[in-house]
This record gives sequence, structure tokens and C-alpha cells, in this order.
Amino acid sequence: MTRVSMKAAPGDLSPLADVVGNISHCWRCSHCKWVPSPVSNAFAHACPSVQWGNFHAYSGGGKVITAFALKEGEAECTETALESIFACTMCGACDTSCKINNGETVEPLNILYALRAHVAGEGRSLPAHLAMIGNLRRVGNSAGRPREDRSRWCEGLDIKNALTDRVDVLLHVGCENAFDPELWPELRAIVALLVKAGVDFGIAYGRETATGETAYDLGFQDDARSLGVAMADLIAASGARRVVTCSASSYAGIRNIWPRLGIAAPACAVVHITDFVDQLIDQGKLAIDGVFDATVTYHDPCKLGRLSEAYTPSNAGWTKVLNTISVRDAPKQILFGNGGLYEAPRKLLNRIGRLKLAEMERSRVASYCCGGAGGAKEAFPDFSRSAAEHRLAEARATGASVVATACGTCRRHLGEVADAAGDGLKVMGVFELLASAMAQPKKGD
Repeated sequence: MTRVSMKAAPGDLSPLADVVGNISHCWRCSHCKWVPSPVSNAFAHACPSVQWGNFHAYSGGGKVITAFALKEGEAECTETALESIFACTMCGACDTSCKINNGETVEPLNILYALRAHVAGEGRSLPAHLAMIGNLRRVGNSAGRPREDRSRWCEGLDIKNALTDRVDVLLHVGCENAFDPELWPELRAIVALLVKAGVDFGIAYGRETATGETAYDLGFQDDARSLGVAMADLIAASGARRVVTCSASSYAGIRNIWPRLGIAAPACAVVHITDFVDQLIDQGKLAIDGVFDATVTYHDPCKLGRLSEAYTPSNAGWTKVLNTISVRDAPKQILFGNGGLYEAPRKLLNRIGRLKLAEMERSRVASYCCGGAGGAKEAFPDFSRSAAEHRLAEARATGASVVATACGTCRRHLGEVADAAGDGLKVMGVFELLASAMAQPKKGD
């Protein structure tokens, strides 16, 4: 075997330098645009971006071409190019579709991360994204809310301070949940369940901060690292034996983004609240005694699903066999999305009496993004709304009257678009739905 150079020139410090080999392997097959095994033509799209933009440049493969052209100086960051790059939720669907067909040869999501970092480094980030980054630097959340507002959701609740009182569990709330009053009832329902189960837990109040994945999505990797390190230090300072996060985004950030940034994993276990509560039920510490007489479909959040698969860094390079076939010269993890969290939310829903769970055609690894993340909603609201409309159409096709989800961002965004449609389809958080069910105890079911 002869080692060949599929890297940028020595001294090239561009964020795109490390993905030159991957860029060179994209053979324009367009697999990134479609779910691997579509059930119907109506819901065959994997990528909300290209479905909205209706032009190849908006697809994962199109962005790979854009990355190459910008790096080689063969194109400029025009307004049209910037739209194709940023009218994208960074949902990773293109990545899993590509890998199912092409393995690790291209890895579109890694290229998209590098592309956005390149654009940020060139000073061409969008105004909406610069505002988000400014807020993250100033107050630790992209919405720009005061730090002291982070714990307004729990006013009147006697919750320990995890940084001053020794607790077993640090309950991590997440920015998307802490600052949205519409999501506060679900947080309070979670607290009620933990108290009922006798869990010794606390929160970090105003000391909690963003975990960095939003900054990483926008291309500001140094800011992502600073935020991640600050949160990692806070976790260590708490001395908690376990971190339970209510945030799908932060769950993905800690498991998938922190390793990319060289941030060591917390010494304690990190679990999502759906998984933790399901474990409490299995251990006999909680019981779900209630009914919800409706057909419900579950929306897999990208962050809780395919994007939360634990990432392992690698320095593997490329080698050509027989001077023709490119292969890795060392073992390298391939993320297909299968290691995401899919079953725990479904198990919780299936524990509710009379509830009928109906799956959408695109679920689990192949879930279609709601359109609310990656800075898309802030910069391109029409695109973001379009993605939600497509997802809700798929939900309606199941015959469900309720869409359940385990992500605050998805809950907020899908809920807004569903309410605007006015056809009665309701969007609820998993714990919002559990609380509603437990308010109606079973009667001889």
C-alpha cells in the first residue's frame, strides 16, 4: 500500500484543511437528499434544506462542493452561497444517509461543521448568528436572557443548589427550557416526579451555562470550547455522581461535540431525563398510573437521536490500495446514528394507559428535522417553518391527534407552527403528556 496525500498543503490552518480527503470522495450520488429506505414518495426527503431550496447547493453534497470551491478560492461567499450554507439546521440526516451508502468516505456533517467554521473565520457569519454568539459570550445563552432569569421556572419550589449542597444528581435544565415559560410546566412536572421517587437532586441556578453545541453549529468553535469547558468545570465542582439533563441539545453537546473540542467527558455519568425516569420506573421507585385516551406520534429530535451518538476522536488518514481504492490507514469510528436515544421516550409513552403510539414513516435514525435548530430559525424563518410544516404533515398522516417530543426546541417550534395551522393537532412534551395522564388515574383498565 502506498500512502497518498489527501490533505491540505502544509501550514494550511483553514478549518477545511482536515476534511480535504473527505471532500475529494464525494461522487455526487445525491444519496444525502433521501432517507435510506423510504416508505412512500411523500415522505422520502431526508434534508429539509434541499426540499426548501430546491437546488443541489442546498443539499449535503452541494455544501461539500461549496466547501471545496471556497477553500480553493474558486467561489466567493455571496449572499446566495451564504443562504445555501445557513438555511440548514445541521440535523445530520444527510450524514447518516450518506454513510449507509458510502461508509466514512465523505462524512458530510464533519464538512458542514468545518465549512461554517471557515465562513466564521472569514468574517462572513450572518447578522442573526453574530447576535446569538454575542449573547452566548455575554450571558451564556443565545437568546440574551439575564443569567438570573435561568431559575425563574422553579420559583416556589424548594430545590437544592447543587453547587452549595452535596447532591447525588445534578439536574441540568438547558437554555431552551429554562427561558421559555411555555416549557416551565414540564420542568415542574419533572421535579415532581424526581421528588416522588426520592431522588437527591439539585440545580446550578444562574451558574448553569450553555454547553457549546449551538456555538459549534454556527461555526464558532473557540466559543463552543469556552462554553463547554465552563460547564464541564461546573459539573466537576458540583461533585454530583450523575448529571441528568432535560436538554436534548446539551445531551448531544456533551456526548458528541465536547470530544471534538478536546473537552474531557465528565467523571460522572450523563443521562437524559427520559432515560433516567424510565430507569426509576424499572427500579420500582415510580409508577405511571394514568390514562391518555388518544393516538400519539413521537417526533425523534435530531439532537437526542442521531446527533447524540458518542463521538470518538481519531487521527486516521487515507491510504490508497492498488493505487485506486481509498481506505483509512487506521481504525476509525463511523457514526450511523444508531447510538442515539430512541427507546426511552417511547417506553415512557407506552406506559400510559389507553395511549396508542403510531410511528411516522421517518423515525429514529431517519427522523425528519423540525427546522428549529442550527441557527436556521433565527436567520431563515421561512425555511424553518417549511421544515416544521413538512414534519407535521407526516404526523397527521399517522392519524395522531398529538405529537410528542423530548426536546424543548422541537416542542416550541412544532407547537408554534401547529397552532398557526389551527387544525387541532397538538404538540406536547413527553413529561407534559405524562403529567396530563397522571392527572387522570386509571379506573379499572
